[in-house]
Amino acid sequence: MRFIANWSLRFVFVAIVGVFSVLDLYADDDLRVMSFNISCDYGADGENNWEFRRETLLDVIKGNDPHLLGVQEAVPGQMDDLNANLSGYRSYGVGRDDGVRAGEHMAIFYKEDAFELLDSGTFWLSETPDKPGKGWDAMCCRTVTWGKFRCKESGKTFCFANTHLDHVGTTARAESARLILRRLSQIADKDEPFFISGDFNVADQSDVYATMTKGVDDIPGLRDANKVAEEREIAQEYTFHNWDQVDPKDGNVIDYIFVNDKVEVKKFKIDPVRHTDGRFASDHVSIVATISFR
Repeated sequence: MRFIANWSLRFVFVAIVGVFSVLDLYADDDLRVMSFNISCDYGADGENNWEFRRETLLDVIKGNDPHLLGVQEAVPGQMDDLNANLSGYRSYGVGRDDGVRAGEHMAIFYKEDAFELLDSGTFWLSETPDKPGKGWDAMCCRTVTWGKFRCKESGKTFCFANTHLDHVGTTARAESARLILRRLSQIADKDEPFFISGDFNVADQSDVYATMTKGVDDIPGLRDANKVAEEREIAQEYTFHNWDQVDPKDGNVIDYIFVNDKVEVKKFKIDPVRHTDGRFASDHVSIVATISFR
């Protein structure tokens, strides 16, 4: 009986601590937002194939413990693995090729104990954004996945989106940046915190970056979380390493988290190229922004 009583008390204590930890965290709106191009599993990367780096990548995600995660290049099998192994998260997003499951997903994962998903959707970066298809001079179909959330504890709402711009089409990238700002300005409320993660396939000297940060038409631009963070934890000043084939002095940040003026960035982190087990998680590194709402 004493054993049972002690075990019961211990269980109650752990449960209470867990509840208060969640309440403290979300009452302050102190959220970690992660963006990660996980490199699609097409079975052509030899020792860097998904089967050899899956556990490393999962360790990277779990080690950063994001409350919101945007992934790029996740093909159906990878989505299955992420959903099966990231407990406590829910995800949504569609395959870019058919709007259902085929092709890469620009999926969003979110902690279901913290957020309620109020609305969500996908649009294609093309001249016909409401149906699957390539845009302009793009090599591939490209999408934006978005969601409107409510913090369960504070009741505050916000909008989060995730994307991946084309790696070939320069016109497609330029038009995509304009389309992203125009469409998302119609989705996010004017006074609502909004942020977007993604692999934009451009450096910060590009016209695409200028559009994202300066705006288009009468739509204001967004701020680069890396540039406005109060604190930076930077393993290297580039995010695409191509399996460690990029000379650090030639590398660029091409993965971003952009935020509007309702979001304060407390910390920005660029993860190391190699994980602690010596393996690569992907040909990109992950980036993490710790944010709060103004």
